[in-house]
Amino acid sequence: MINRDSVTGDTLMKTFVRIVAALLLAGTVSLVGTGTAQAATPTWASVSTGTSHTCAIATTGALYCWGWNEYGQLGIIGDDRVTPKQVGTSTGWTSVSAGFGHTCARYKTGSIYCWGYNQFGQLGLGDDDDRATPKKVGTSTSWTAVTTGANFTCARHKTGSIYCWGLNNSYQLGQGLGDVTQREVPTKVGTSTAWVSLDSGDGHTCARKKVGSLHCWGSNGSGQLGQNDEATHYEPEQVGSSTSWASVSAGGNHTCARHESGSLYCWGYNGSGELGLNDKNKRDVPVKVGTSKSWTSVSSGQQHTCARYSTGALYCWGYNGFGQLGLNDDDNRDVPTKVGSSTSWKSVSGGGNHTCARYSTGALYCAGYNERGQLGNGDFDPRDTLTKVG
Repeated sequence: MINRDSVTGDTLMKTFVRIVAALLLAGTVSLVGTGTAQAATPTWASVSTGTSHTCAIATTGALYCWGWNEYGQLGIIGDDRVTPKQVGTSTGWTSVSAGFGHTCARYKTGSIYCWGYNQFGQLGLGDDDDRATPKKVGTSTSWTAVTTGANFTCARHKTGSIYCWGLNNSYQLGQGLGDVTQREVPTKVGTSTAWVSLDSGDGHTCARKKVGSLHCWGSNGSGQLGQNDEATHYEPEQVGSSTSWASVSAGGNHTCARHESGSLYCWGYNGSGELGLNDKNKRDVPVKVGTSKSWTSVSSGQQHTCARYSTGALYCWGYNGFGQLGLNDDDNRDVPTKVGSSTSWKSVSGGGNHTCARYSTGALYCAGYNERGQLGNGDFDPRDTLTKVG
């Protein structure tokens, strides 16, 4: 024991320093007070980019959102967020889809929860009231996937059926000729129970059946349904005759899909080169992007597209006015262009005018428009290269 009456101030200081050093080496003292400590950035399992907000699920199962929050689409009450903010305290989320002003996510029980903008009933809650926190859609615990469009939502049930709800002015709910009535609760699309995956764009949806055929419906002003016309289609219509489609991604007014061969096809609006066909001419049937058969995934944004290559490299093309292609400039591209030199990308999501991609380490990087903080970098400055979130 130290006798304080017989020790000089200098000796006391040296003793204190030795004690603190020993405790630091033992890992028992933090130099950051509890009032100023910063939570560690999560390791991310998936990400979904909306028009001006982003949501992602951590490997823990926790859900985070950031960016624009005018309608409560971040699942929290308050202003926009420039860094990831956890939605509630649950760690049971399995997937999330960020739309225009609303968000929906699937819980581990098989339930779907939605929140945010609800003027057209896109939350599926039986009314048109906005919600700032997640609310369960109906009572079912048998949902397997959910996708959000501009102001509507579609989901797959474990029976293989598809249900849609929300705005229906362009037949995006797939309810048949003459039916443009919005729905405030999930409503079944046709009678098929053979659906295995789906994705919604601004006003259209495309879905794949278990036989490998691809079907689209809804808005088609730019040929985004791939039906060799520009007429609105009021129920699911098969795209061509192929039964070898592996995945599909619906963008603003264009669509891209991956073939089982590894080839990539795009169609629809192409004013910024988002089809990757080395021109700006729209297409109303699927057209192969280049000659490669090594694509593993694709994500269609508002007017840009990004895809992952088998090497782990990331390629983007289309509109780049805010740097959303991550190519260190704001020039549009009409062919797939490699983003940086890394071959460690695991997934990518194209939003309104921003892009987020997940790295092999579980880190998340975003680029593009950032006026509402949707890049999650702590400010409102745009980025023309992929910048780490948090």
